[in-house]
Parts: sequence; C-alpha cells; structure tokens
Amino acid sequence: MVKTRSPRSRGWSTLRGAAVLLGALLLVVVSRLPGEAHVVCGDRVFPTTLTLDDPGVSDEMSLPTIALTPTASGESNSYGYEWDKTITEDLDLAVNGDYATQRGPTQNLNGWDNVTLTLKDEHPCIQHYEHEELVWSVGLIRLVPGSGSVQLRNAGAIASVGNTAPTFYVGKGLGDLPVDYLRPLALTGEVSRVFSDAPNTSPSAWAYAASLQYSMPYMQQHVKALNVAQFVARMTPIVEVAMSSPDGGSPTGTIAPGILYDANNWQLGAEAVLPANKTTRQTQGTGFIIQFHVFLDTYYKSWFGRPLFKGNLWQ
Repeated sequence: MVKTRSPRSRGWSTLRGAAVLLGALLLVVVSRLPGEAHVVCGDRVFPTTLTLDDPGVSDEMSLPTIALTPTASGESNSYGYEWDKTITEDLDLAVNGDYATQRGPTQNLNGWDNVTLTLKDEHPCIQHYEHEELVWSVGLIRLVPGSGSVQLRNAGAIASVGNTAPTFYVGKGLGDLPVDYLRPLALTGEVSRVFSDAPNTSPSAWAYAASLQYSMPYMQQHVKALNVAQFVARMTPIVEVAMSSPDGGSPTGTIAPGILYDANNWQLGAEAVLPANKTTRQTQGTGFIIQFHVFLDTYYKSWFGRPLFKGNLWQ
C-alpha cells in the first residue's frame, strides 16, 4: 500500500530543504570583506528583524525568507524576497513579495502574492548623550492590487484590494541603563495606519509591531567580553510581536521568539511564529520563519551597493 504524506509532513520536509539551501548559501556567501552595519547609532547596531521592519535604510536583500504556517485544514507556506535600494543616503525604496502555496484536503493553491513597495526616510540618529542610541524613520507602504496570482486572488487567498500605509519606525538601544548586563537590550517598533482602497470591501486597519532584542555583539564589544564561543558572541536573541487591528474587527497577530546570527556582511535569522490571541489561533498554529539577509554595500561599490545620489535630505 502506498503511503501519502500529510500536509504537516510535507511542511517539515520543506523546512529541512530550506535549511539545506540556507546552509549552502552560507558556504558561498561567507567573505572576509569588512562589514558595514545595517542601522548604526553610536555603539548600537540594530539588526534586521523578520516579522517587522527595522528603522534604517540600506542597500540590502533578503533572499529567501521562508515561512511555514500550519492552518486548521493544512498548511500555508511562503517563499519571499525583498530588495532595498538607496536613493540618497537616508532614503530608499524596497520591493518585496513572495511565492505562496496553500495545501488542504480539497484544494491546493500556488502563485505569487501581490507586490509591496516601501519608500522610507531615516532621520539621523540622536546621540546628545552617551549611549542614547535613538533612531527613527518614516515611510509609505503601498500594496499593489492585481500584481499577484489570479488563482490566489479568485480563491480569496491574497488581497484583491490595495492599500496605502503611512508608517513610523523607531529603534532605541538601552546602553544608558545603569546595570551592565541590561545594556545590550534594545527595542524597535513600527506603527502604521493602513488605508484601504475600498474600505467597504476590505476595512482599513491599524498595524503595530515591536521587538525586544539582546545583542551579544554589543555585550562583547561595549560592555564586557565574556568567555564564550565566537559563534555565540555573534548572536542576538529576540522576541517580535506583530499585530493588526481592522476597523470594526478583532485584532490578530503573532509572537515570534528566535535567534539572529550576524556575520560581517550577512545575517541569518530563525524564529518560531506563535498565534498571539484566540482569534489568530482559530486560523493558524505555531509556524516557523527563516531568513537569509545580505548587506549589498559590502559586495558592490557600484550603484547596486550605494546610493543613486550623494547627500542626505536631513542635512
């Protein structure tokens, strides 16, 4: 008798395949070029987060971002990309999307999700006092309707209505705390007002997210050098929370604890993704997300890895 794999088994197979792919990428990408951090404010480096955006701009690429999410009737997976291109030193344009698959007992769907464009402007970091480590930025996010798969759109698996979201991003390092072992802590967050193109069909919403992170690189370099393996010294344990509250509806969201590993010019992140409330648990279970991220300005000194125009809009 031929045995068939359950959706959950196929999901774990996908996750193992993703791990092998990312391992191969690491062998190819590792380089001794000097690293350039993504978001730097004083001694603080804010890493790239996985379920919310960080407050900085840079030439960088996330490829792939693999998310595995079990659902009540099967599983929903996505294989995403994001390319950030700086226009000036403080202004960039990001393009991101993902290839989505949905598996269930009666229906299997595959196709591209809608494309999202983000224009973000980073304010110079605030360092009036030692270890203040405060950075913020503003952005405008546009979900482009009709840019994804017709099959997914007709099945209701992706949005059929576009939206525009003015967004505020912030990051605060806690290097000014009086307790040495708390100084590696940092917070980042974002708040968006999502304006729907058709509120009667798809309501507008508030979206808000935050991360709490503990930077071992900050501990080693700016607080106290611990006797730990170099691999551990490059890690940042992190917890991310992302929520969405539609007008007139129940909020949904996720809590994502995990680990970020920062090399000189790339970052690898892995997090579990847990439903944050009862409404979310009704539609999805605990999933996983893995992301490989490259800082392009460490590899390409042409337009691909540096701003199109010199200068800073704030100066």
